[in-house]
Amino acid sequence: MRKSIFTRIAAIAMLCLAMVSTVSAQTEWTKKSAKKWVNAREWANGLDIVPDKTTDYVKFATQYHKDKAMWEKIFKFLKEKDLANMPVGRYEIDGNRCFVNVSDSKSKSPDKVLIEAHKKYIDLQYMVNNAELMGLISLKDAKEEVPYNEKKDNVHYTGDKIKYYKLTGKKFFLLFPGELHKASIWTSGKETTGRKIVVKIAYIAD
Repeated sequence: MRKSIFTRIAAIAMLCLAMVSTVSAQTEWTKKSAKKWVNAREWANGLDIVPDKTTDYVKFATQYHKDKAMWEKIFKFLKEKDLANMPVGRYEIDGNRCFVNVSDSKSKSPDKVLIEAHKKYIDLQYMVNNAELMGLISLKDAKEEVPYNEKKDNVHYTGDKIKYYKLTGKKFFLLFPGELHKASIWTSGKETTGRKIVVKIAYIAD
């Protein structure tokens, strides 16, 4: 009888270890596994938008699974709120760890906007209506112009080797700490106004 009990306990212990190993393996994302996870769209919870092709899928998958409950709240907010008509302002999802800035964004000439990057927050940027361009540039091609401001969590740069991508209501940009970007750029050489959503998500370091 005792031998049977010990055998069962040992079997349960081995099963638990196997489960822990499986979870651990799932958090060690590769480009292939992360892309597969993104394309499976379980994270979207029925929301009909996609991350831009420039997104670092490994970082997305890693950060999502470090705090799945919070990311679920983010996509639930984007799905269920009347984003086009809700009042402009800040909406908290989890205090200062995650909040949403809703604005009527005016697009600008690229020479009127500095390149920026953050250290503490991930940006999720989404246009509900209208469109803007998002400029991206690597750190090696940029020069620091304004030092890091801890209160605003930004550092500004200048640089010419910028690639622009269209931000529309069908996709969103995920910008992780250290990823340089130039947002709110006009698409047709003239100022336009569109409803913009920027979700600020505290980055969880390894």
